Amino acid sequence: MRRIIALLLIFLFLASCSSQTPVDNGDAPTPGQTESPSPPQSPSPSPFPSEPPAEPSPEKPSPPPVELEEYTGPLYHAFFHFLIAYPDVAYSNSYGRNLDRDCVTPTEFRRSLEEFYRNDFVLMNLNDYVDISEDGTVSRKPIMVPVGKKPLILSFDDINYYSKTLGLGICDKVVLDADGKLAMLTVLDDGTELITYDNDVIPILEAFCEEFPDFSPFGDKGLLSITGYDGILGYRTQRDSPNRESEIEAVKPVVQALHDAGWYFGSHSYSHFHMREDQKVDLARVKSDTQKWLDEVGSLVGDTNIYLFPYGERPAWDDPKFLSLLSDGFPLLMGVGITKPDSSPYVKHSERYFFMDRWFIDGMSLRTYPDRLAPLLDTVTVYCPEERDNKPITAPVSTGAIDRNAVSVYPRYPITVALGGDVMLAGAMGARLKSGGAGAVISPGLAGLFRSADITMVNLESAVSDLGEPWPEKDFAFRAEPFILDFLRDTLAVDVVSLANNHTIDYGFDAFFDTMERLDAYGIGYVGGGHNLEEAMTPHVVEVSGVSVAFLAASQVAPNMEWYARKNSPGLLMAYDPMLIVEAVKSARELYDYVIVYMHWGKEHQNEPVTAQTNTAHKLINAGADAVIGAHPHCIQSFEIYKGKPIAYSLSNFMMRNNYNNTAVVLLHLLDGKVEMEIIPCRTEGGIYNDFAGAQQARELRDFWQSISPGGVIGEDWRLR
Repeated sequence: MRRIIALLLIFLFLASCSSQTPVDNGDAPTPGQTESPSPPQSPSPSPFPSEPPAEPSPEKPSPPPVELEEYTGPLYHAFFHFLIAYPDVAYSNSYGRNLDRDCVTPTEFRRSLEEFYRNDFVLMNLNDYVDISEDGTVSRKPIMVPVGKKPLILSFDDINYYSKTLGLGICDKVVLDADGKLAMLTVLDDGTELITYDNDVIPILEAFCEEFPDFSPFGDKGLLSITGYDGILGYRTQRDSPNRESEIEAVKPVVQALHDAGWYFGSHSYSHFHMREDQKVDLARVKSDTQKWLDEVGSLVGDTNIYLFPYGERPAWDDPKFLSLLSDGFPLLMGVGITKPDSSPYVKHSERYFFMDRWFIDGMSLRTYPDRLAPLLDTVTVYCPEERDNKPITAPVSTGAIDRNAVSVYPRYPITVALGGDVMLAGAMGARLKSGGAGAVISPGLAGLFRSADITMVNLESAVSDLGEPWPEKDFAFRAEPFILDFLRDTLAVDVVSLANNHTIDYGFDAFFDTMERLDAYGIGYVGGGHNLEEAMTPHVVEVSGVSVAFLAASQVAPNMEWYARKNSPGLLMAYDPMLIVEAVKSARELYDYVIVYMHWGKEHQNEPVTAQTNTAHKLINAGADAVIGAHPHCIQSFEIYKGKPIAYSLSNFMMRNNYNNTAVVLLHLLDGKVEMEIIPCRTEGGIYNDFAGAQQARELRDFWQSISPGGVIGEDWRLR
């Protein structure tokens, strides 16, 4: 019916045009020509526009021909993320590395649309590719397009505008302006609210289709792939949001406007987890996550049958996790893959599902895959180094930037892993966080350092639960309130925590199980503990740009033998005898690109490691670990390079009531199989507030840490040599 209405409108439009006096279009194609008119050159977007862009030029392309034909060629599906809306802001902080890799700029997105248009693509809705019968049978149906055109699905991932990225160079949320037009909102540091139309995907595509309606002949726009753990479209609609109800009411008209304009929605999972077979994401987790998405997101955006795998990680076709998505109403499933030159995207169809890979278009692919993206666009035309601001370009933007061995000569950036020491947010720090918010316990700059890293990890030195009783005869028992997980996820962007320490089971196993369930619900991975020994030895793996980083953890401190994980009983991975953690490292070494081990060990308040620490660290590196990080002594211990691999024996308390006025964060920079450690000296105030160390304190700390570290390994730039 939608297509019939569209064709009727086109017919009426043609009829009205035929009654008007012809206009001399100069170089415009005559009705007999098949060449589509070229769109005008994209203007550079203004950084802070205060008004909608000017009305489009009155010169518009001829409407598409009424005649349709069945399309039988390869299927095309490309996806973008949100845009680098403010490059000057983005590249002034380290999060800009992520945006430079994963996103395109406003000009690049507009140029991409122009390339699609020139290459005779038209926008389609994924649901028009298949029929789904009442019994769930999925069948392909003819794809009808205007004569000479090719269908294109556009999708846009993570259109959530997460809390952790606010103020880092992207827009804050999708809004409706005073006229009900789709726009973007950004709130500046001084509270000024900017309404913009030319620096993110939704308003730019809206304007393009208004200017070139034959690019969207049936009214289709894009597929918005969204999670739910931090709300949708920039609105904090998740269940633990303090303003949930008002945020839900605020987003409803925006969702309706998007539907009315031809946008539609798909699930990107609730918590954006990894679903690879070797992860701790089991069937129960997938079922729970899907239900949360349906309850909190589906209830707002409406019914959808589309699921877009986070990170493109699709389980095997017969994996129960894959089959559960089908039974929960998602027969249309999308992965991520970039085809080889001159090949078609991967598509698989059965009676139960339709699966399709998507081309990713981002900074990395524009620089690295010109041949593979050639069926869609010309990367030389699209790529805009000027708008990427202060990023160094070491080669001209041309296909010559890929040498004969398909190796990019553009600069590549290392993956950054940020690691902090012990985190225990019960007691005074928990109370301060609860009453004063994140700013009461950590400076915005130090929190931003964590959010800007590709991966973040800390040692979680307590249960996080409201269950259980203190362990009998234990002098100190720590249990933090569950609200702290919002802080870990949203303020610090923690990806993984170590459970292997002497406080995780302080309130018994019910609280321990509850802690793991809550971490799962928040999308925070955990290592060093589990429901059995196998789980405690299983790494948590994070993949960044196709590079896999495996995290493991173990403890040499335990108050009770009952805390040891066994084959058929829960607990922690203990390493008084490091045999098991060494075995886990060897196994991970065979499967993943990098292996990082977090150890809980050593003597409290002693700046030098004991022999057991150094022996274990060396064994771990001999087994294949790329870096070893430690905590527990409540103070900084020495740093070491062993066989080219960095060791930090103790990072002290990161966010735990501290008796010292200093601590440290380390950044691991991973590139080409090598790991470099950078130390970030930090100060504490009153034991409950963390910030970067001042210049004088940093010099004093470097001198002291250098004196206790073998070989004087800390360089002037705070990197280990």
